[in-house]
Parts: sequence; structure tokens; C-alpha cells
Amino acid sequence: MENMTGPPWGTLAVEQYFITNWNYSSTETPDQQRTRLVAEFLDLNLIPIEWVEDWESLPDPPRAPTSEEIDTILRPYRVDALRWRAGNMFHDHTSPVLLRTYYSTEEGKRAEHDELMNTWVDRDPFEAESWWAVLDNADHFNFGSDWRRIYGVLPEVAGPLSPETEDKWIPRFRDPEYFDSIRHDFKTQLAEAKERNPKEWREGRDAIIESLAMRLHKISTRTYLILADQEAFQSGSLRLLYLDGFRNVVREGRLDPEIDDLFGVTSKWMDSELLENTVVGDKYRVSGELGKELYQLTEEDLADPK
Repeated sequence: MENMTGPPWGTLAVEQYFITNWNYSSTETPDQQRTRLVAEFLDLNLIPIEWVEDWESLPDPPRAPTSEEIDTILRPYRVDALRWRAGNMFHDHTSPVLLRTYYSTEEGKRAEHDELMNTWVDRDPFEAESWWAVLDNADHFNFGSDWRRIYGVLPEVAGPLSPETEDKWIPRFRDPEYFDSIRHDFKTQLAEAKERNPKEWREGRDAIIESLAMRLHKISTRTYLILADQEAFQSGSLRLLYLDGFRNVVREGRLDPEIDDLFGVTSKWMDSELLENTVVGDKYRVSGELGKELYQLTEEDLADPK
């Protein structure tokens, strides 16, 4: 393991957002203001590319924070080890974060869980090149069932994992034109499925639609996260979350320890595929707000076959 010294101050995107938007006259406490600014940063669709590029490669890099800004705004936010994690996040553009959120208070159980965690970590891809992605520390990540708390301390986990650039920006959400041709093919498949299996369509229309929308789900997914939560330690099945650019669950499931492995999950991602044994997140269901926007189904698309 390398020395976990954080990168130079101001070189992390969220730190640039902090010093750009900090209000010294705010009636909020510093902690409250940081919490609000993190939430705002996570909701940015477009991130300036200079906030994430190596400053030495830029003709006009962002300004470095002053000593006062470091001491007042940045240093109290998180410890150096977390800044090191943030600086190394997703550097291979393929591996997900493996986040442990459960730490038993029973000494015997804790030892068993530590051993199981080591078993998961010692496999590819984490053992070989992605050790940076393993978040296993009870002091920092003891979130229990509230795994979304990770974004408060490491907003970098939100990705995007494999960022594209548009002009001088990195978008969290892909441009609608990415979806047009795939949506056309998707609707063609729907029409064929409806005519081929009218009985199945009438009995399970939404399930058919959501199963055929896998390619749309992949394009919507901007990062993925593997959770070692309480159920994972009890069952041996890690939780897999595919997430869009604003941290909504696109698809999720549990890894079957007899069938699935972390290397296989990563390989599928590299092949632009998602694990089949997953279910659609609530917001991406046919009736969900994001599903409606993604599928753009008409009454004719949804109608039963004649």
C-alpha cells in the first residue's frame, strides 16, 4: 500500500467547488455549509474539466486555495486518508468501489466478517490493481443500511466512472442523443415481443419491457458500486448497484457466490454489459419517473396486441 498522503490542496473537484462558492457571511455553521455545498456539487450535471485534469497539463489551471481557505474550508472536511482515496478514485476507469458498510460489534463475528472481506478483496480485480477501490474502515464507513452516506465523505464515488467530455465539461448524465438509436431498436423489439407472445405480454407487460431495456439501462449507468453490507456477510452475497449520474439505482441485485465473481462483473462492464441477474430500480420501472423519460413509451407501445 502506498503512502496515503492526499493530493495538493485544491486539485480535487469538490475542493474547487468549495472555495469557489464558500460564503464567509453565511449564517450556517461551517459544517452545515460544507454539507450543503457537497449536495450541490453532487447535483451538478456539468463539471468543469479543469477541476479534474492534472494541473501541469493545463495552460490555465484553477487557482490554488489560500492558506486560510485550506485551514477554514478544506482541511476540516475530511482526513488525509480520505483525500488520498478521492485522488485515486476510478483511475483505471473500469473497477467499481467495494464499500463495506457493516462492522459487527461482536468480536467473534467481526473476525469472521474480516476474514470474508479479505477473501473478496484478495480476488481480481481488487487484489491486482484496484486496491484503491476497497473502502473498509469502521471509523469512516460504518453506515449500516444507509450506504448513501458515502457521498457525504467521498462525493467522488458518484463518478462518472468512465467520463466523456463535452467541450470543456464532464457531464454526469449523457446527452439525450446517445439514447435515440438504441431506443428505436428497443421499441422494435417490444413490437416483436408483443406480436410473438401476446399472452405473456398481457400477463407481464412491464417485466418484458424492462428486460428488453437492458441496453438503455447500460447507457444510463454512470458508475457501479459493490456493497459489503450486513446481508452480504450473512449470506455471502455482495450487493451490486448500477447507478446513474445522480446516484439513482438503475438496476441492482446480489452476486451469487456460486455463479458470479467480481472479475466477471468488471469484465461485463468493460464489454458494455450489465449483470443479467439484477432488477430494475424503482425510478427506472415502466411507471417510474425516470423510466417514463428513458423509454418514452406511447399508448400504442403499451397497448395489448389486437
